[in-house]
Amino acid sequence: MIIKSLVKHKVKTSKYIEHYAKRAYNSLPTAFAKPLATDTLFTFVAGCGHSGTTLMAAKLSNHTAILGIGRETGVLSQGRHSLSSIKAILREWDYFAEFYGHSCILEKTPKHIYSYERVQKVLTKNKFIVMTRNPLDTIASLYKRFGDMEYCIDRWIYDNSKALELRNKENVLFVKYEELTEEPEKTLKTTLRFLGYDYESSILETEDTIYNKTSQKRNMKVREEQVSQSIKPNRDGWKKVLSNEQSIYIMSRVRETSAKLGYPT
Repeated sequence: MIIKSLVKHKVKTSKYIEHYAKRAYNSLPTAFAKPLATDTLFTFVAGCGHSGTTLMAAKLSNHTAILGIGRETGVLSQGRHSLSSIKAILREWDYFAEFYGHSCILEKTPKHIYSYERVQKVLTKNKFIVMTRNPLDTIASLYKRFGDMEYCIDRWIYDNSKALELRNKENVLFVKYEELTEEPEKTLKTTLRFLGYDYESSILETEDTIYNKTSQKRNMKVREEQVSQSIKPNRDGWKKVLSNEQSIYIMSRVRETSAKLGYPT
């Protein structure tokens, strides 16, 4: 069995039932949960992992109006919390934003690509920034981390297929990793305009980010170091990781989704 939102393969029947039982239980208070009334804009950076979500969140959080959450919270993940509990957590974030004089809260958890509908139920003022990246580069990066090709391909397909469901939403902006790394200032200006803010020179500052102000673990420790450096183009890195045969197989699996995202097939 597979749980798509978690991209977990070969899940035991007991764990599969437990996951969906928790989701059902946590949905019980949903009918009584009203959206959080606030003037603060909540922004969520999401998309398939290894597509530039951390880089985007790190740079946007350099803006003086934006309060960035310095870790992946997963607070909106399906089955983890009821909407009432999520609302209580977001209310605390809202308090700190107001206290420190920020008008926008920004959180980055790639898997929140599956949580768009939940956000609409609990927040009236929200926006999503969805990061996408060439499938070969993304899957090669995932493969270096996990070492399971089928898992990496499935994750790219599942996450990006879910992202495509949000294409026509007014509060969703799609940003390509290639645009961010090759034209960072232009891309960040466009993104900030979507959020309602002017560009600031501090956006592209290096070294200090929200991710080196808190303790990071595992893969985020690597990302912490990467996003503190100057942005550089990073295209076709897959050629150092994958064989030609592997790339052909990957494209045979992802071709349809890749075309819909505007990537070569």
